[in-house]
Amino acid sequence: MDNEFERKPRLGKQFNTWEEARDFWNDYGGKIGFNVRTEYLNKSKDGMVLSGRFVCSKEGFRKPDKRDCLTTNHRLETRTGCPVKMGIKYIKDIGKYQIHDLFDEHNHQLHLPETTHMLASQRKLSEIQAHEIDLADDAGIKQRSLFELMSRQVGGRENLGYTRVDQKNYLRNKRKRNMAYGEAGSILHHFQQKCVENPSFYHGVQLDVEEQITNIFWADARMIMDYEYFGDVVTFDTTYSTNNAYRPLAVFAGFNHFKRVVIFGAALLYDETSASFEWLFREFLKAHKNKKPQTLFTDQDPAMAKALHEVMPETYHGLCSWHLMQNGIKHLGARMNNGSNLLRDLKFCMYKYVEKDDFEIAWDKLVDDYDLQKSGWITSLYKIKEKWAKCYMKNAVTIGMRSTQLSESFNADLKSCLKPDLDIIQFFKHFDRVVNDKRYNELQCEFESRQKLPRLKMEHSPLLQQAAQTYTLPMFDLFQKEYDKYSAAYIKKLKEGETTYEYFIGMHKEDEEFKVLFDPSIDMISCSCKIFESFGILCCHAIKVLDVKDIKSIPNQYILKRWTREAKIGCVKDTHGRNVQEDVNLDSAQWYREVCPKLVRIATSASDCKEARIFVENAIRELSKQVYDICGKNLKYQTSPNKLSPILSGISQIQKQYYSINNIEL
Repeated sequence: MDNEFERKPRLGKQFNTWEEARDFWNDYGGKIGFNVRTEYLNKSKDGMVLSGRFVCSKEGFRKPDKRDCLTTNHRLETRTGCPVKMGIKYIKDIGKYQIHDLFDEHNHQLHLPETTHMLASQRKLSEIQAHEIDLADDAGIKQRSLFELMSRQVGGRENLGYTRVDQKNYLRNKRKRNMAYGEAGSILHHFQQKCVENPSFYHGVQLDVEEQITNIFWADARMIMDYEYFGDVVTFDTTYSTNNAYRPLAVFAGFNHFKRVVIFGAALLYDETSASFEWLFREFLKAHKNKKPQTLFTDQDPAMAKALHEVMPETYHGLCSWHLMQNGIKHLGARMNNGSNLLRDLKFCMYKYVEKDDFEIAWDKLVDDYDLQKSGWITSLYKIKEKWAKCYMKNAVTIGMRSTQLSESFNADLKSCLKPDLDIIQFFKHFDRVVNDKRYNELQCEFESRQKLPRLKMEHSPLLQQAAQTYTLPMFDLFQKEYDKYSAAYIKKLKEGETTYEYFIGMHKEDEEFKVLFDPSIDMISCSCKIFESFGILCCHAIKVLDVKDIKSIPNQYILKRWTREAKIGCVKDTHGRNVQEDVNLDSAQWYREVCPKLVRIATSASDCKEARIFVENAIRELSKQVYDICGKNLKYQTSPNKLSPILSGISQIQKQYYSINNIEL
C-alpha cells in the first residue's frame, strides 16, 4: 500500500529536482493511461526552475486554424479541455520542489493498459536501441523485420518503448543529417573519414567546368593489397545503376588464389563516354602505383575500348564472352528459331578451336550455313576475333577468366540490398557490406584449406604430394584433373635437337595433336595448348613429358605464386610509399576480440545465479570507473598496451572471484 501511495501525486509531495517531478508525472500518466506535457516553467535569471505546471495533453482546446477555409480534410480533435494538472514550486527553505496545486479527475476516457505504450510521452528511443537500429540498417535488414526482431527480444511491442513510426522517423532524420552537406559534401566527408580510418584509402573525384562532381573512384587498403597479389587479370563492368539517378556503378574485379571474387576498385560515373573512362582508368592506375594488368576484360562498348587503348596500350583487351552471346541473341535472334544451331556453332568458334586454321574453316562454314555474309554484327565481330576467339587468346593471360560475370555477380549481391530512393551514404554502406561478404568468403576458404586435407587420387605420387602442399584446394583440384588426364596422353613421335626435345603428344580417342618443347638444361617446358601461359598450371601434355623424363616434382618456375597458399605473403606499398595495413587498429581489434568472449561467458554464466549477478554488476561498476580514469574519460581506441594491463588484470580478477563463487576450477 505504501508503494501505491507513493506512486500517486498528492499535495505536499516533494522532489529533489524539477526533472524528478517531471519524470514522476510522466510515469504516473503511463500507469493511469493519459499523455502528459509541460504547460509552463518559470525560471530565474540563472536558469533555475522556480515553478511549473504539468498537465494532461488534452488540456485546453485547439485554436482555430486560419487556413480552415482552404482545408478539406480537417484533423481530428485531440483536446477536450481536461482540467488535470500538477503544479510544483521551489521551496527555498528546504531546497526542494513541492506539489502545491493538484487536480486528477479527467473529463475523457483513459487509455487501456495495452495501448499506453503508444502514448507520445511513453515513447523514447534509448541510445542502445538507436545503436542497434543503426547496425541493422547498415546490415540491410528491412525496417519491418527489424522492428519485429527487436519486439520479440523484449517480449512484445508494448515493452519496446517506441513504435514503428518512431523507428522510421529516426532513420529518416539520421539520413537527413548524413546528407546535411548535400550529396557532394557528403561524399567528400565520407572519403575523409575513410582516410582518417586508414591513410592508404585512395579516392579520386572529377569535377566539370562548373566545379560539380561528375565521376568518383575509390579503393580501400584491402583492394590495393589484393590488386598487388592478384591484379594480373581484371574484369571491368558498368552494367548496373545504383538508384533512380541511374549513375553507372563501375567495378574492377578479379580472382584470388581460391578462384573467388576480389574487388580492386569501384567508381560512380556521370556518363559512359570515352573521356570518363579515360579519367577512370588513369585514377585506377594511380591508386595501384601505375601497375597495369596483363589482361582486362570488358563488354563491347567502343568508348571503353578507345579509353583502354589510350591509357593502357600494353594491356591485352579481351571481350566478355557472356556479353558477346547476349549481343548475338540480340542481333541474330531471328535466325536462332526453329531448332537452329547458330548459337551452338558460335560458341564452338569462341571456345573450341585451338588452332587458327581450324577456327577459320569453322567460321567460314558458320557464315555460309546461316547466310550471314551481309550481317554487319558478324562482320564487325570477326574483325576483333583476337579479343574473343580461343585460338587467338592462347598467349594471353586469362587465368580461366573469359567474362565480366565476376563483377555482375557482385552487382547482383549489391542489388539485393539497394532501393530506388537510396542516398549516396547508404549506398557506400551497403557497398562496403557486400565487399566484406566477399572477403569473408575468402576467409572461409582459408579456414577450409587449413582444416581439410586434399584427397590424392594417387597417394604415393611425389608430384601430387608437392602440388597438394603448394596449391590452394580449388587449384589443387584443377591440377589433379590435369594429372588424371595425363594417363590418357601418349607420345606420337619425338624429335631430338642439340639441347631441346620436341614431343608430339596425342590423347586417347581424340584427334588433336600437341607439341611440347623441353629443355632439360634449364628445366624449360612449353606446350602448344598454352594452358600454363594463360591459366598458370601445367597441362596434362607437359606432365606426360615430365613423367617420361623421370622428373618427379614441378619445376619452381611453373608454380605460379598467385595460385599457392602463400599468394598473399609479401609487403605492399601504397601511393605514398607506406606499408599498406588492412586494419591500422589491428592491436586494438585483436584485444577487443579476445576480451569480448570472456565478458560474454561471465555474463551468461552469472545470469542463472542471483549472488553472481550482484557480484558481477558491482565489479563492472568499479571496473568502469577505473577504465574511464585510465583513458581520461575519452575512449577513442588510443589506449596504449601499458594502460590496458590494469584493465586486463581487472577482468582476470573478476573471473577468479566469479569462479570461486560458483566453485568452478580455473
